[in-house]
Parts: sequence; structure tokens; C-alpha cells
Amino acid sequence: MITKILIPFLFILFFSCTGTDKDQIYELRSPNGVNTIKFELKNSAPFYSVLHKDTTVISPSLLGFVFKNRDTLSHNFEIIKIDTTSVDETWEQVWGEKRFIKNNYRQLSATLQEITGEKKRKLEIQFRAFDDGIAFRYIFPDQGIKDSIFIMDELTEFNLKSDGEAWWIPAYQDNRYEYLFTKSAVSVLDTVHTPLTIKSNNGLYLSFHEANLKDFASTTIDPNIWNSIEV
Repeated sequence: MITKILIPFLFILFFSCTGTDKDQIYELRSPNGVNTIKFELKNSAPFYSVLHKDTTVISPSLLGFVFKNRDTLSHNFEIIKIDTTSVDETWEQVWGEKRFIKNNYRQLSATLQEITGEKKRKLEIQFRAFDDGIAFRYIFPDQGIKDSIFIMDELTEFNLKSDGEAWWIPAYQDNRYEYLFTKSAVSVLDTVHTPLTIKSNNGLYLSFHEANLKDFASTTIDPNIWNSIEV
């Protein structure tokens, strides 16, 4: 994991906060301002959205998890800490098309805590804005109690603003990843594996994939996440 380095003087360059204390919207911009991630709590639930320049790519989308016994970690939150980080480095690959890879991004880490309940659990969500894409991940901090987490479902949404053409392979089939890619409209997709590639009607090309997967199931994308596409 990359060590966090707080750089206060970069705060006004890539990070801003608007709204009241109960309705704050945090904006994280990539180094050259190409991509913007917005994070906010709506009725105590975490949502994010993504813009490419002035084009909305992902409308407000829910974040969170479902645990065993229908216990959810997706609402009843307050923001207790916001950290910002800037990374600009180059690393060398062992093999690949390019020998040196530039890793340049801005990061916002939002630490949330349940407002009510016996455990008052915490959840950290890290957002990274690159000039050629965005990323986010969940981190479960030490809760200070001896307990186990049984994740039954993930509530992460990708609420696309526009429909488009998609290239995909089906999930939960006998041959796993051994299928030819199918081309269809995003709005008629079944459950699919990543990477999922989309040519959006707004002219942008998108690709959804996972990275740094440790001790967690591989990602599939359920068609329910496309229900709010605005055509």
C-alpha cells in the first residue's frame, strides 16, 4: 500500500468542499483537471459521481456492502475524517509493452462512521483521480473489537449517464472466462465479467475492471446497475 503523504498546499488545486455540514460534496480533480470525482452523503448514505471535463460519465451511485443476516454497511454514516494525497512517481515493469510506468494521481480518503448502533463501525473509501481514469476502493479499518465480517453482497453502483455499445463476456457460465466477446447495447446487458468495455453515446470510451484484488471475490457486474441510464 502506498504511504499517505498529506500535502496541504495542494488542497485548493485539486480538492474542494461545498454545501452545509450535513450535506457536503467533496470534489477530487486529476492532476490536469481532466477527470473529477464527487463524493457526498445523501441521507447518511455514501454516493459518488464522475465527470470527464464537463461531461457527466457516472451519475450519483451508491457505495456499500451487505453482510450476513441482511446487515448492511451502506447508510447511517457521518464523515469523521477527510485526507488528501498526491502521488507522482515512475516505476519499472518486469515485462510488458512499456518499461516505465508513470503513476500520477490525486487521492481523497473519506473515513465514515455509523451514527447509531452498538458497534458504530467505520469504513474508509479511497478515491483516486488520474488524467486517464479514476479508481476507488474500500478499506475496513481496525474496529477495536474482535469480530468477523461475512460479506454477502456488494452494493457498488455504476450509474451511467448515457447508453452505448458494450463488449462483454457472460458471468457464471461453465467455461468461466473462455468466451468470445459479444457486442450489444449497454441497456440490455446480462451479468458480465470485467473488463467491460463501452463506447458511450456521448463519444467516450470506458472500461471497467478490478485491480489489487486481495482476499476478495472477483468482480462481476449485474445489470441492475444500468437501470438508471439516461438515454
